[in-house]
Amino acid sequence: MSGSSTRHLTGCILLSVILVSLAGMQPLATVADTADVYRFDKDTLRCAVAIGGNMSGMEGRGVGLSNEMLQYFGDFADAAVTIVPGNCDMSYLDTLKLEGIDILVMSHPEDNIPEVEERDFYVSHLVRNNIHWVTSATDPRLLSMINVWLDDFVGSRLYKRAVARQYRTYSRPRINPETGEVSPFDDIIKQYSARTGIDWLLLASLMYQESQYYVGAEYKEAKGLMQVNDVTAARYGVSDLFSPESNIKAGSLHLKYLMNKYAQEGLDSLNVIKFALAAYNAGDGRIEQCRNHALSEGKNPNDWEEVVTTFATNNKFVGRTTTAYVRDIIGRWEELRETVPTKK
Repeated sequence: MSGSSTRHLTGCILLSVILVSLAGMQPLATVADTADVYRFDKDTLRCAVAIGGNMSGMEGRGVGLSNEMLQYFGDFADAAVTIVPGNCDMSYLDTLKLEGIDILVMSHPEDNIPEVEERDFYVSHLVRNNIHWVTSATDPRLLSMINVWLDDFVGSRLYKRAVARQYRTYSRPRINPETGEVSPFDDIIKQYSARTGIDWLLLASLMYQESQYYVGAEYKEAKGLMQVNDVTAARYGVSDLFSPESNIKAGSLHLKYLMNKYAQEGLDSLNVIKFALAAYNAGDGRIEQCRNHALSEGKNPNDWEEVVTTFATNNKFVGRTTTAYVRDIIGRWEELRETVPTKK
């Protein structure tokens, strides 16, 4: 064979290889259109977010980001996402191994997964700040789907916006001049504002008071964005208090319940809000005792400011914390209303 023929043949082979390679490539922007390639037979994904850190730590902010990203991944995978509470308890690895959950979001998996158990799990590509998604080794298709999606999503505008929302420091809630947002959860807040008839800015102010918009906040038995306990959550059909949507649902419906209670007693609109906030903080039974005490002192039990004046003589309730709680939420709400349009 002549040299020119050899070069021609070699060129054809190289061209064929290139064409075959190009045929197998997918532009990142169209990865979502090829989800069927990675399809798995689950309509629901049970997930847990077990990330360390406290409210002021940046690692802890990953809880909110992870919740948001899991919902986006569910949309991509055409599966409903249920997020169960996470608390860095290593029993979640056992649950994952037994297929009780499908995805475990955790930080530093190389440190937290014992070497002897590594073969039982798959670890995704890095998400952010040592955060990875971990799956059971029994379902490699799920991990493949996660990695394909992560490679695309982490470079997207949705991801950048989610990071900006979740890692922003809220020293005080105010409108973001670039996005018009007050919190990372405005869409959900507005949804339950429409459902309950409560001004969404009041709900945003309450949420800031309770958690500073931190999904993983916990204090005693209260959990999540609006600091709802399990008993109250169950009343409104909520079990996952670390899901932003579920927590906001429970908190909003409970505040509405309290507002209805005082409205039915004939209180004016501002006192309805103040007493409902006080009851949200201290419990409606305790606030009822305070009203009865105010009545015994010759004060109007339907006027919050008059009831507050009787806390000094109430040996069953000091009231300083609740007084400040109501004052701060109302003050913040009024500030927000001056700067943010009140359209729902």
